[in-house]
Amino acid sequence: MTPQIRTFLLPKAGHGMVEYEDAWAVSSSPLRAAVADGATESAFARAWAEQLVRGAVAHGVSRAGALAAVLPTWQAAWARAVADRLPALPWYAAAKAEQGAFAALLSLAVAPDGTWQALAVGDCCLLHVRDAALVMAWPLDDPAAFSHRPALLASRETGPAAPVETTEGTWHPGDVFLLATDALAAWLLRTDPAAPLGWTDADFRRHVDAARADGTLRNDDVTLVRLCLPPARVPRAR
Repeated sequence: MTPQIRTFLLPKAGHGMVEYEDAWAVSSSPLRAAVADGATESAFARAWAEQLVRGAVAHGVSRAGALAAVLPTWQAAWARAVADRLPALPWYAAAKAEQGAFAALLSLAVAPDGTWQALAVGDCCLLHVRDAALVMAWPLDDPAAFSHRPALLASRETGPAAPVETTEGTWHPGDVFLLATDALAAWLLRTDPAAPLGWTDADFRRHVDAARADGTLRNDDVTLVRLCLPPARVPRAR
């Protein structure tokens, strides 16, 4: 199975990539993908989002037990990564860093046997498309259900654990999986979830810019991973 994988991303309008706080990771063999949305109001959110997607893809995290087993290791890695940057922070930023970083996570694992599994914490969304029609959207399928206070994974062990959702299903040859961060996912559900199937980078930017301009797409970092599974092989005529 050789999928076609494309990733599209843009920072908030008026911001540069240095301020982009989403993250993504993919692996073609085994086929895995993850996106994360770092919470802007937390410290070092991008570093935490990057840690989450790298770990999710490396370990194939698609079950709550698997996440619980590796989360302390990821938290320790984040703490080491930011430790050298803490002394240079002003006191108020250092206080925020002590509270940790927060991010939503979506992880997908696609198996060669025609099955797939996914895990989500928060409102990054998986769209499963077949024959240009939406098969399912998960964990949210209603654009009105997206909120400004989603569940988030914390980089420090503070408070109760975030709720973890999991699901699974089957895929057909030619299916497409779209992994999107929240603002983009909500917009796609309001408009056309199959729209990204043929997008180029230029198409992505044009649609995002237009939707932001007309107010239908909230101004947030946007990230989309597109996994196109190969179509069924047609037997050669004999």
